[in-house]
Amino acid sequence: MNILSLILLFLSGSPAQAKTVRYELNVTEGKINLSGKATVDWALFINGSIPAPTLEFTEGDDAEITVVNKTAEEVSVHWHGILLPWQQDGVANTNTPPIMGSESHTFRFPIRQSGTYWYHSHTMLQEQKGLFGAILIHPKVKKIKYDKDLVVVVSDWSDENADQILHNLRKDGDYYLYKKDSMRSYFGALAAGKLGSQLSNEWQRMAGMDLSDVGYDAFLLNGKKDSQLLTAHPGEKIRVRLVNAGASSYFYVSLGKAPFQVISADGIDIKPVWTNELLMGMAETYDILFTVPEHKNYELRATVQDVTGFASGWIGMGEKVSAPDKSLPDLYATMDHGAHAGHAGMDHSKMKMDEPTVDHSKMAGMDHSKMDHSQHQMPEPEESPGSVIPQLSVDSLTALSSTAFPKSIPTQDFKLVLDGDMERYVWHINGKAIFEDRLITIREGEVIRFTFQNNTMMHHPMHLHGHFFRVLNNSGDLSPLKHTVDVPPHGTRVIEFLANEPGQWMLHCHNLYHMKTGMGRVIRYNTLKMTPEEEHLDHHDHHLHDHLYWDAKLEAATNHGRAFFRLSKTWDTLELDAETREHNKKWSVEGDLLYRRWINNFLNFAGGGTSFGEHQRGILGVSYVLPMLVEMDAFIDSAADLRFDIGKKFQWTKNIFTDAALTVRSHESPEWEISLMYGPSWSWSAGLMLTEEKLGAGAEVRF
Repeated sequence: MNILSLILLFLSGSPAQAKTVRYELNVTEGKINLSGKATVDWALFINGSIPAPTLEFTEGDDAEITVVNKTAEEVSVHWHGILLPWQQDGVANTNTPPIMGSESHTFRFPIRQSGTYWYHSHTMLQEQKGLFGAILIHPKVKKIKYDKDLVVVVSDWSDENADQILHNLRKDGDYYLYKKDSMRSYFGALAAGKLGSQLSNEWQRMAGMDLSDVGYDAFLLNGKKDSQLLTAHPGEKIRVRLVNAGASSYFYVSLGKAPFQVISADGIDIKPVWTNELLMGMAETYDILFTVPEHKNYELRATVQDVTGFASGWIGMGEKVSAPDKSLPDLYATMDHGAHAGHAGMDHSKMKMDEPTVDHSKMAGMDHSKMDHSQHQMPEPEESPGSVIPQLSVDSLTALSSTAFPKSIPTQDFKLVLDGDMERYVWHINGKAIFEDRLITIREGEVIRFTFQNNTMMHHPMHLHGHFFRVLNNSGDLSPLKHTVDVPPHGTRVIEFLANEPGQWMLHCHNLYHMKTGMGRVIRYNTLKMTPEEEHLDHHDHHLHDHLYWDAKLEAATNHGRAFFRLSKTWDTLELDAETREHNKKWSVEGDLLYRRWINNFLNFAGGGTSFGEHQRGILGVSYVLPMLVEMDAFIDSAADLRFDIGKKFQWTKNIFTDAALTVRSHESPEWEISLMYGPSWSWSAGLMLTEEKLGAGAEVRF
């Protein structure tokens, strides 16, 4: 090396200066028709497209990304799965200032990794409206031979504004069952030979498995329902980089009728594994290798988990080879709480969690300050499958080198119980929504272990910002690294990571509507010292708000009328319920104004006032959901009189149901009503309504 080279090396401080890669992302609002059914005017675009442009970097680059907000509302952009300083993570107020209307913000961070990642809004429900795109980071040294990269962003789309979707779910968690044609009923269960399962679920006070909350209008690959993703010649090897950018949809991914090879998960290369199908949770990414066969055009199909639709993209050329259709899910499956009690097939007794292995601080995959995936020796993928896994999940993933920790590192354990009320549509961790219990404080330098216990009937994709964690599975010391993990219904997942990225970071369910209604936390390092500006932002975190929602119902019949109005927060509701009835050929009015404080999914305490006949009194009481989903209220009023209300809904078919209600008061004759209604949608129904006095006919409208 000559003297000039030595001088230049000394001045640069490194063998080569990092290259700065710059992007400008312009956020705008406008019209689009992605479903083919309707044009909406509230869509959000980045540089005029949905999904947003793919950002490409090479490991070792410096990223400089300016986000320009050309809308009237504040926006944010989070760099999902990217290792960076905590202030650059992009979560408004938690990490980064919100980007207000007509303003901009420039993010700067070094690229310390390679792989497939993505970016999206972390403000309100903007992700569902279109603010998402992929990130492709090339390694310093190419480890796998292939001819072309193909980035495929999978997403869900509704022609309803996302704000209205959340409002609908807060009215009733089953709001979209009609749209999805997945309403459970007694005659439906009888026809399927599953009446016993239906009754068993109701006895356990469960309506049944919930695979998706929202009824979508389209599912998309790179913004299209059906398209030629890539025209490729026979023999070309394609690296397909899959990103699940769905707001609330898991997807089954298949490729024609042939098995395919998965080589990377969440940006981290894994031991190559063959599968027929991949179940992708929201926010996960997977890379697959596909060699184009001679004169064939293979369908890459992403089918939503509840099998209400799919998106198609084609790779290759010539004769089309379609992917297989998915069977409809069993609406009446018995909800066995033990069915997913742990990792599928996992034997914890064989895990070597306490054995000393490599020095974790020197691991390429785990030392985030020196992360270099190229240090892993990636085995050359096989051209033909050996053993094939029918459906790939995290339980079948194996890391390329040990990810285990030395037992000398202290460990902090946290148990996080994932739970919620599907009917009222509130979600929480350890019995508290994020606005009630926002922070989890961890100790820097220690191993942090989270045990996720899912007490619900839904899958929850749990994502930790700013870190990769081990997902403990049968691979033991080779347990894979991920940034997002699926926690199955009534199942448990254990993750652990080294606390070596000081700052504060979001941990949340990546179902957008679950996160928005409470299922999240902020992870804060015990060593974090905030500036006054950072503390000011932190105190204005949107996650500290418990939002207010409303719903209403009106009934009009020949023998009675009713008006019901409710305001609700996570644990609090205020209800006004007024009814006029014909009694002894006279019309009377009665009603309640009640405040309810919910304790859990089944129990609440209530207090307020009631009016009936000539009486106006204060009342206190308790409400409880009994087995068979029977709702019961017990009240005592200011005159020491008792009142009991009991009610149940019987869903006979998809469109025919009965509401039955009985009220018994001290010193009064019982009042009851039984209806037989036809309801083609959630919003209205009509039919017969029989009271203790007479038979009537009428209609019900819900708002």
